[in-house]
Amino acid sequence: KSQTPITVFSFTRNLGFGIQGEDVKKLQGFLANPPIGGAAIYPEGLITGYFGSLTQKAVQRFQCKYSIICSGTAYSTGYGSVGPKTRAKLNELLTQ
Repeated sequence: KSQTPITVFSFTRNLGFGIQGEDVKKLQGFLANPPIGGAAIYPEGLITGYFGSLTQKAVQRFQCKYSIICSGTAYSTGYGSVGPKTRAKLNELLTQ
């Protein structure tokens, strides 16, 4: 029997409002079904590939939960967008 290798996804680009792509789908799936205990950070669970207001609110909840940032805007502090610190935390959790 040959085993299929497990593909580990990692986030490699900044994500924010209006961006579309496969990595946005992965982000939405991760936030809707976090691999490590706790309730979904993205209860709406829409996996559309479009980074809209629901995804932005889910990212804000994620950032607050992990003490990354809890105030400001996507433009002033990165609150609600996936920048280097948020991306690093997501990738860390994906490898656990």
